[in-house]
Amino acid sequence: MKIFIKITFVLTFFLFSTDSYSFEITGDKVNLSGKITSITLKENKGVINVVSDNEKYGKTWLTYNLKLSNPNSSDQGSFYGRATAINNDGSRASASRQGVWSRKGSIYSFLSFTVLSKSFLT
Repeated sequence: MKIFIKITFVLTFFLFSTDSYSFEITGDKVNLSGKITSITLKENKGVINVVSDNEKYGKTWLTYNLKLSNPNSSDQGSFYGRATAINNDGSRASASRQGVWSRKGSIYSFLSFTVLSKSFLT
């Protein structure tokens, strides 16, 4: 009985202490539509390259390295990749991309956290 009480106490402690380590995600959401320039598919992975022109970042090039990481679904998985953009002022922004993807019909959705780095072309 004492061991049960100790286990219950420890589990309760961990359950309520995780709130102190949580954080809120803030920032801008960027919806991006582009043209697929190339696709390479293999058994459990693939690479999709996209070019887009958007108001916020200008001309944008993206590479998505897809992985079928969910054995229960061929319509979702994980990805990593890179985004590079150059706007009309010559500012360059780039970002490492990681996240999850899903597919419904011919529409692919990519959800990720992105950290941008900006530089200026000379």
